[in-house]
Amino acid sequence: MGFLSKGKEKEKEFATLFDNVIYSDKEVDMTEHWDLMIDNVKYDVKGLKRVNRGDTHHNEFYHVLEIFNVHGKHGWVYGGADKFAFEINEYWVIVDKTKVQKLIKERVSKVLVKSMDEALYALYGRDGRKDRITLVKTIDLIIISDEIISKKIGIIEHVTGDSIYPEKRVLNKMRNLFK
Repeated sequence: MGFLSKGKEKEKEFATLFDNVIYSDKEVDMTEHWDLMIDNVKYDVKGLKRVNRGDTHHNEFYHVLEIFNVHGKHGWVYGGADKFAFEINEYWVIVDKTKVQKLIKERVSKVLVKSMDEALYALYGRDGRKDRITLVKTIDLIIISDEIISKKIGIIEHVTGDSIYPEKRVLNKMRNLFK
């Protein structure tokens, strides 16, 4: 099964947690970079991936962000989605696009590295292509998330109004994850 059909499976899995889901068509998905709309909010669903092609398992501790695509144009981080749904083993981590962009601006070095093993908060581009991606820790996405949704029961943990102190936000989110 190709990565595109696996992506469609993940979109459908995420969509089952909601009513009144509108799917984008193939062209919108490719040009505007959003997969589905729920209550007028556009989501780009990001399933678990292997960090390196040779890895045998998906890695829930890191996520790849596409800053520029293979043509050198803005990647999906700067596309038409309002929010991203990042998959981890038992949850969906929902993050507003502007928060992901801010994370990139504040944390990602403009240093170009030669392998994914070096891409944590640095830019990686494949030979002969104009893409630029970076690797971020999933915990950083959890910290800036708007909500965390359990895959099993569809429970949404809203984080609006959380503590303004980052260490308390992390502690509260971690407590809520393991209730």
